[in-house]
Amino acid sequence: MRSFFRRTATGAALALSAIGAGIAVKSVLPRSFATWYEPEDTTSHIRHTTLPDIEITFLRCGSVSVPEFVAVRGMFSIAPRLISHSAVLIRHPKGTFLYDTGIAGDIFLYLQNQSLLFKNTLGKFTYERSIASHLQGLDIRPRDLDFVLLSHLHWDHVSGVPDLLNVPLRVNRVEYDAAQLRLLALHHGLVRALLCDNPLTFFECDGPSYDGFRASHDLFGDGSIMLVPLPGHTAGNTGMIVRRANGSSLFLLGDAAWVADNYLRPATMHPYIWNGVTSDDATACQTLIDLHHYAHRHPETSLVAMHDANAQAAFAVKDTAVHPIR
Repeated sequence: MRSFFRRTATGAALALSAIGAGIAVKSVLPRSFATWYEPEDTTSHIRHTTLPDIEITFLRCGSVSVPEFVAVRGMFSIAPRLISHSAVLIRHPKGTFLYDTGIAGDIFLYLQNQSLLFKNTLGKFTYERSIASHLQGLDIRPRDLDFVLLSHLHWDHVSGVPDLLNVPLRVNRVEYDAAQLRLLALHHGLVRALLCDNPLTFFECDGPSYDGFRASHDLFGDGSIMLVPLPGHTAGNTGMIVRRANGSSLFLLGDAAWVADNYLRPATMHPYIWNGVTSDDATACQTLIDLHHYAHRHPETSLVAMHDANAQAAFAVKDTAVHPIR
């Protein structure tokens, strides 16, 4: 009888090990996107107007390196991918603003009461330079900014706000309403604390469909900066398409993707990351498909995710080639 139970226990252990191994292997295999639909081509809805000159500057405040198979599911490589924590400075004739906020100089004071797990995963990064220092180097004071436009309300996209006190924050209404249900209180109220009681104003993507995206918001009313919904990562993650007279077009993606391969292949991150940071899996996957088709329709436009250090550097190099730094 003892031998029977011993054999049964051994068999069960082997079966569980096989199941575990199967789950682990499956988690790194490519995911099929065959059932997602191609968005309607609404190119004809784009207004072709005289575009203004717009200056674009990426400001990297921190970074962390992850294995390639973590950043892109289905890539069997441990080569490092650099994940950045950045803001983008936009200088338009009608306003100077930041898209996302980078990192504040005293960010670790805000993170000190977080759990050890948080500090060793989401909160683990190499601090490089504060957003205040970046702006000072460009001879810009926080009060010179007209506003900050937040792609979404995850902590690492509002972590520069303490350096930007009293600067108005513009947030997608859908994003803010969803964040009040859980996100603002998550991690001991980290996002709520980082927002620092800065003035909040809300926008809505309630304009017409725009180049494959179901809605839009014309930020300055001249067709040069269009906000489009890229939901899934969060309910109101918002992308920004910049078209200008003095350089190439840019499409900022918030966190709809981590790196370019996420929408080019398309592929999610490793499930361990994807499932932890994605509010709606099906919607987020459809957004990747939308971006996949947009990238193929518009090879002249640089699509840049806010954590994609390589894409940010490549755009900066291309833009400097057009406008050499004096």
